[in-house]
Amino acid sequence: MNNEIVNLKISYDDVLVRMGANKYRTKIDSKIETTILETIDLAKKLLQPKYAVSLATKKINGTEIFLDDFRINSKDIFKLLENSNLVCGLIATIGFSIDTKISFFLEQKEIMPAFILDSVGSVAIEELVENICNDISEKYGTTTMRFSPGYGDWHIQNQKDFLKWLGAEKIGITLSPSFQMIPRKSVSALLGINKR
Repeated sequence: MNNEIVNLKISYDDVLVRMGANKYRTKIDSKIETTILETIDLAKKLLQPKYAVSLATKKINGTEIFLDDFRINSKDIFKLLENSNLVCGLIATIGFSIDTKISFFLEQKEIMPAFILDSVGSVAIEELVENICNDISEKYGTTTMRFSPGYGDWHIQNQKDFLKWLGAEKIGITLSPSFQMIPRKSVSALLGINKR
């Protein structure tokens, strides 16, 4: 695992945005600011970042795309990968500890700390995924935007086969009956690597 990828900074400004605040218009009192900074420090101790990446050469049969033995039937993905022969799938998580701490705060009726930690966790997983995507671009070339099951016409039910292809269970990610990833702060995505 690349330490540069998983060493997350977690920007205070990004947390404010995730909380719905505008750093130029929203007045944050010093007590809330201190709580946010303390929560970022807490989150960094709780983070358990893990990720996996799969690469495959795209094969097409009619409107279906095959990545090894993983099959996709989606017009949106077909268009996304139009200029890409090499396709990359990624799965990432920051682990269970933040989910557990949020649940603890909620049980104690500490709504604001739970809300702030949830926002910090969302920023952390997004930063982790961005770091992975940047690493992929550096190694293989310009990439498309990323696309996840549940977006457009790529149905959420496809998450099951996608996660199997990615080897998600090896990094501790499973699915709920409604195809939501567990831990909650996890992201799966597909992106094409554009022809040079």
